[in-house]
Amino acid sequence: MSLFTPASLAYLRAHHGVASRAALAETGLSDHAVRRLVDAGNLQPVLRGVYRMPVAALDLHARCAAVCAAHPDLAIASVTAGRIWGLRRVPRDPRIHVLAPPASHPTIAEWVIPYRTSAVHARDVVVRPDGITVTSRPRTAFDLTRSVGPGDLLSIIEQVIADGGHGSDEMRRVAVDWLSPGRPWVRRYLRVLDRRLPGGAAESHLETVLGDALVAAGVRGIERQFWIDLPGYGPARFDLALPAIRLAIEVDGFPTHRETDGRHRDASRDAAARLLDWSVTRVEDRHVTRELPTTVAAIRELVSVMSLGAHVSRRNSSRRAGGSA
Repeated sequence: MSLFTPASLAYLRAHHGVASRAALAETGLSDHAVRRLVDAGNLQPVLRGVYRMPVAALDLHARCAAVCAAHPDLAIASVTAGRIWGLRRVPRDPRIHVLAPPASHPTIAEWVIPYRTSAVHARDVVVRPDGITVTSRPRTAFDLTRSVGPGDLLSIIEQVIADGGHGSDEMRRVAVDWLSPGRPWVRRYLRVLDRRLPGGAAESHLETVLGDALVAAGVRGIERQFWIDLPGYGPARFDLALPAIRLAIEVDGFPTHRETDGRHRDASRDAAARLLDWSVTRVEDRHVTRELPTTVAAIRELVSVMSLGAHVSRRNSSRRAGGSA
């Protein structure tokens, strides 16, 4: 007969096979029952006061749940929180990174890396139903400033805004309270945040890279995720756009763009855009990953030509209007 109670099994299933001694007691397991389950190999100690079911994988989520069960005052943070949230461009690190109170000693386990700080607001932390306490998406992006370069950080910020529905003001608020000479990375985060293009959040890393590179090359007037109501097609959103010269730039990084249906949709949309005198240039993933300088130079030249054409057209229109007057 199983020593597990129905409540204990339900709790373990909902918490990645992990539970603290206190949680097991609340589900009806006495100390004696826990010892018998450990002796029988049905439970294993994983951290002090925390047990796991060997049949459940000790994966990322299970280890995070174990840390949070052992130390309720911690929050999963940095690269580990980035993996929990499914953020792109996060470094691979199998260790569990946590935010811990100042002067605390959360664990001696080598696979737990604490960052001790008092610079945490309640709004920076999310308690999940599976027992994992994790930093919020904006706070996770903020903390990742110490682990990734500016380009990857900008891409992460874009994804956080897109996935979580967070605005730039919210992304800024997570940092401004902690500005100090002792935290130079806070200013670094704010500088990267200020590099965001106007418009919606980038939907891919490639889109972020290309937009950032174009701005660095001196291309001005770019808007991201720009909507146009196209005749015979309906509302369409372009990855990047320069409305002043009616140029849209699509970054075709997703495989669907290369499929037959995707190509037909793209062609129909581009044709509808031409009816409004918009030009659409399409950039494939290799143009960004392997040929970025050449791609940026080509787009910059196109912008120059189109800007000159728009200027000449406006000047001729002005002369015609003056003559008719």
